Parts: sequence; C-alpha cells; structure tokens
Amino acid sequence: MEKLREAKLNLGKLDPKLLEKLVLKHQGAERPEVVFAGSVGRDCGILRLGEVLLALSCDPITGTAQGIGTLAPHVVANDLICAGAEPVGVLLSLLFPPLTTPQEVALVMEETDQTCRKLQISILGGHTEITDAVSRVIVHCAGVGRVLCDPPPDPTRIQPGDYILMTKGAGIEGTAILAREKEEKLRAVFPEELLHRAQSLMEQISVVEEGRVALTFPVHCLHDATEGGILGGVWEAVEAAGCGFYLEEEKVTVYPETEALARHFQIDPLTLIGSGSLLIFTDHPEPLLFALREKGITASCIGKVTAKDTRCIKRKNGKEEEIRECPQDALWKIMEATRKE
Repeated sequence: MEKLREAKLNLGKLDPKLLEKLVLKHQGAERPEVVFAGSVGRDCGILRLGEVLLALSCDPITGTAQGIGTLAPHVVANDLICAGAEPVGVLLSLLFPPLTTPQEVALVMEETDQTCRKLQISILGGHTEITDAVSRVIVHCAGVGRVLCDPPPDPTRIQPGDYILMTKGAGIEGTAILAREKEEKLRAVFPEELLHRAQSLMEQISVVEEGRVALTFPVHCLHDATEGGILGGVWEAVEAAGCGFYLEEEKVTVYPETEALARHFQIDPLTLIGSGSLLIFTDHPEPLLFALREKGITASCIGKVTAKDTRCIKRKNGKEEEIRECPQDALWKIMEATRKE
C-alpha cells in the first residue's frame, strides 16, 4: 500500500490493474436486480427489472472542449449499444468555468440537442453549474438503454478462437481532436485539405449503426475502442475473459489523415483514442463482415483471441511485439508533452 501512496498516476483512464485494486472491488450492496456490475472491459451496468433489461453507462469528456456537446451523447450511446442496448435517454452534468457566457452554455446544449435528435435519444435531466473547480467546460453524460438480447454481449463471453473484427479505422476520435485542438500549429505542417478531412472524422465517432447490425448475429462481445485505441480496447476486453490475443498490424485500417498526424506526433495510431471503431468478438466472422460491408461500413478481421495469457501484435515489419500492459492513450501523452513545453 505504501508504494501506491507514492505512485504518480498517468493522465487518462486508470490502468486496469489499478482500477481493479482501487475502484472495482468497491461495489456497494448486493442487489437481486443487478445482472452485470462494473468490471474491466465492461462499460455498462445491467439491471433486470421484471422482464426488462436496462443498461446504464456514464462518461465524462475531458480530452477536448471543442464539440463537447456532440461528443458526450455519442460516447454514451456507443457504450450502450456495446451492451446490446438501444439507447433511450441521457442525463447531463455540465460544469463551466468562471466567466462563461450564456452563449457558451447555449452552444453546448444546442450541440447536445442536435446529436440526441439524430440518435433518437431523449435528454432526461441533469445539472448545470458555473464553478472555479474547472478551468474549461466539462460534460459528464449518463445514459440508459433497453437491452435487446438476453444474454447480452459481454467481455466475459469471449472465448479462445474468437475472431476480432474492427469497423472503420483506428484513432478516429483522436485524429479529429488533435486536428481541432492543435489546428494552428498543424497548419504550418499540413495542407488545409488534410486538416479539414481529419477534423471531419468527428462525424464518424458513432458505432450505433454497426452495433445494430452486429446484434443481429450471435456475437460474444462488442467493445468501443475509446481510450487506449484499438490496442487498448482489445487488451481490456480479453483481460475480462482471462484470455490473450494475436493481432496483425497490417490488417488494421488506419486512415491517411491518422497516419499523417501519428507520424508528426511520433505516436502509435493503434493506441490513439478511437471512438468510431467497433471491436467485435465472434466465432463466425464472415456473415457479419458481409452484412457490415453491405451497409457500406468498412470492416476487417484483425486477429484472434488466444487461450494463453499472451498478448501479442505482429507489426508491419514482421516482428512480434508482446503487449504486457494496457497502453496509455497516445492523446494524453501528446497533451502532457505539450503542457511541459
């Protein structure tokens, strides 16, 4: 315990091992309604209320202040669909720093309202406050959804031999955030057209559509590649199942805009926050891949779940790299480096 008191934590999500030790072992009272409570790799709790299964999730947006009203509902809706639930409603806690104007509050709510209307989600309530506890706006969003399948997909259902599929590209959200937050400096390096394409990737961060397609098949687990990106998302999911993985970097789709920014910031795009890419674990990949592509959704098989607790990725140069721990998200590394400049 003494070592824990002295440890300095990295920015971003708590490391899964520390999360289990410091947070997840505390789960309050046992209730008969609880089907699933929090665990590594699981972003929703699930309740059984009579014949109805409800999924609940919450997320703050802390990596950016731009487009925050758009991001918040999407991130929660992504969590809900990954739990096999149709998103129904959200509650919002909005924290604004001193000197915030009424127009700034209105802008966040207008973005949130437009996004929720697109997703067919109701805004159920929440809390709005001006506080000197924050230096920029923070949106914390909680969501509820009705689970469509019983049993719902869950990381504990992952099995050795499962195929690991991904939709769209790696690092979608992170690419859009970097192109927006660092726009002024990046203009000196990249053409305007590339930055515009990178910023517009924010329009792809929802995985609700592909989640609905996936739920028509017998999938074992759905996982949204958020913090830690594709690599972190796979790591978290198999950790819950006590399994390993073998990925092939060559098969992971990375958009040109993401490749360009990753080279500039000297990061691995597979560890860049990746909302917009859905990770799917299934033992029958081909029908699902076909269905996704029929809907115009890019999808590929990037690896398999292994029986051994070995987590490995074959890099493009042919070398196999063991991933010993869940990677810190590359976005936080960039933000931390920028803060020290």
